[in-house]
Amino acid sequence: MKIGYIRNSTLKQENSVETQRKLMNEYCETNSIELDQIIVDEGISGSGEKTNQREGYNQILDLIDQGFVETLIVISISRWGRNLGETYKSVRLMKEKNTTFISLKEMIDTKSIYGGFMINILSSLYEMELELIRERTKDTLRMKKENGKVYSKISFGYDRDGDDLIVNEKEMKVLKKMKRLSDEGNSFSYITNFLNRNKHQTKKGSKWTRQNVRHTIKKHPLFV
Repeated sequence: MKIGYIRNSTLKQENSVETQRKLMNEYCETNSIELDQIIVDEGISGSGEKTNQREGYNQILDLIDQGFVETLIVISISRWGRNLGETYKSVRLMKEKNTTFISLKEMIDTKSIYGGFMINILSSLYEMELELIRERTKDTLRMKKENGKVYSKISFGYDRDGDDLIVNEKEMKVLKKMKRLSDEGNSFSYITNFLNRNKHQTKKGSKWTRQNVRHTIKKHPLFV
């Protein structure tokens, strides 16, 4: 199948769909392409949660995934998807399913050398975006940690109060016992048996195992 896809963001854009249809038909006529269908999403945003409401968009992705789409033509990448990650993943799917992706505004045709080059750029931009997100996440977690805020799974010995960490005195006493036993040279198995024999429980209220005793002693701030 050869499919054209059209989207406008608001119903108030009265001429948008017809304008896009005209441009698409002119391109197809010039390049001797006969479309089997033009699918339209009208009055739907291309980004955010609204993507799930784009029935035409999701219909096309399903057809591509099933291997039914030979060519997909859009007016511009922004009309197909305005989220870089989403756009890259869909184009990667097209590549896997041998679907040619054509965007008129950017003059992208994935069968051409230039089109392949543009997809590589899109891939690089997506990877850069992911790396920036990772870096921002690391910075946020580091700042929360430095300011005593909850930044990950709550460690044994602490409780959560809103976005703050507060000391759990009962658990802290258990930690100090673990530290004393560890400093005396006792094995993880010995410490595990000691904790369970004295009915000390983990954060989840379960029995201690050698693995979580080892993890606590190796990773907990009190022992570092």
